[in-house]
Amino acid sequence: MGKLSAALIEEYFKIHLPYRTRILVAHYRMTRQAWHGDLAQLEAAFEASLITGRMYLNVLGVAKNKHDVLVPLRPKDDDVSAADLGGTLIDIAALTPDDVVLLTGFLKMADKGAAHLTLPMPHPVDLTHIAIVRICELIKAHLYDATGRNFELTITRGA
Repeated sequence: MGKLSAALIEEYFKIHLPYRTRILVAHYRMTRQAWHGDLAQLEAAFEASLITGRMYLNVLGVAKNKHDVLVPLRPKDDDVSAADLGGTLIDIAALTPDDVVLLTGFLKMADKGAAHLTLPMPHPVDLTHIAIVRICELIKAHLYDATGRNFELTITRGA
């Protein structure tokens, strides 16, 4: 067995992954209609979705190098990957060109726009929700479907 016990894998699927997925999709859901709440909450949900999306792509084995090219993630010893959870890692070469552009832009925005304070630069903010939906599709395929589990989330690109 890998670095995780069967009980710990079940804990990830029961507690930690649903928690992170709720964070990932919070801003998406909050903006399906006009927002009348505290703007800071909406902005915090946006930032949290970027960081969580980056985390999920890393779990699925995808990172971005300093040249803005998608590369396989080299996990640290204490990182948990999809493979550790019984799932599969993304084969970057099998991604469509559109997915590569979408995920690269998302990772750059999460890194330079949310995780670090950097000089101003353009980010594909208008594609954020499309990227989040795609990340959810990849989570479903590589974590849930690959382990025979039900992914209890429905969001769509057009919604």
